Amino acid sequence: MKKEIKLTKKSFLGYILILVGLALLTSPLILRSYNDIRANASKKVFEKQEAAKSADLIEEENKKAQAYNEIIKNSDMSVQDPFTTDEYENGYDMFTKTNTPFAYLSIPKLDKYLPLYIDATKEHISRGVAQVAGTAMPVGGVGTRCAIAGHRGWWGDTMFLYVDELEQGDYIYIERANQTMRYVVSDKEVIGPYDRDKLAPREGLDMITLLTCSPFLPPRPDRLLVNAVRDETGPAEEFELSNGRLKASQYDDEEGDKLVKITKIATLIGAILGTLAFIYTLVRFTKRIKISI
Repeated sequence: MKKEIKLTKKSFLGYILILVGLALLTSPLILRSYNDIRANASKKVFEKQEAAKSADLIEEENKKAQAYNEIIKNSDMSVQDPFTTDEYENGYDMFTKTNTPFAYLSIPKLDKYLPLYIDATKEHISRGVAQVAGTAMPVGGVGTRCAIAGHRGWWGDTMFLYVDELEQGDYIYIERANQTMRYVVSDKEVIGPYDRDKLAPREGLDMITLLTCSPFLPPRPDRLLVNAVRDETGPAEEFELSNGRLKASQYDDEEGDKLVKITKIATLIGAILGTLAFIYTLVRFTKRIKISI
């Protein structure tokens, strides 16, 4: 029978360092896997809440959003970069409940469902994605352009980490109340954080722009824009969303992006292995402490 060795000061410190290291490495993986699993459930809760809204309340929200869009059209309000502005606020008090999702952003190719907030404050973009002040509200309309900001990966979520995998023709959805708006990716570009004119509306188009930091690996001094134009060739509702896949034949890549799938599987495996390693190390550490007492 193998004799257990008593703990020394060096081995005690070694165990502590290993446990801390495993915790730091594994925690983000666990959170990302958890958030991936929770995303669909959170979206369903949002859908139930939206379905319970009265027609009058929805109409009131739409009128406020359209009024905001008219204000920014007729003013010199500048677009703020949410990643460089410390005191970020849209400056309008017509929206009293900005801490609850206004809509949901769905990107089937990336298997992402993200709550979409009004006003891209630091708090909002830590929870999901958000409309950038000085750009239109995400309610659609010719001559409007809603910039939607999201982190290039957050501690416990991938957020917009893989948005550069989107290509021309891929679908993006904004779902809210009794409406689902479908947008098709048109182009991508990299700009500087202060190139605000690059987010101006394009005449005659109903657009959204996904905005995140660039390049893929830090440091990320620039901004990646993924531009998408409203597609109304058919009702968006006919494209049934289910677990990040489109059941309609019009969506060519039913399996989604392979890199995203591989990353999700690898993250889950890493979370499981890291958890098991932490538990094993902790059990061994506890046993040796008992022997040493």
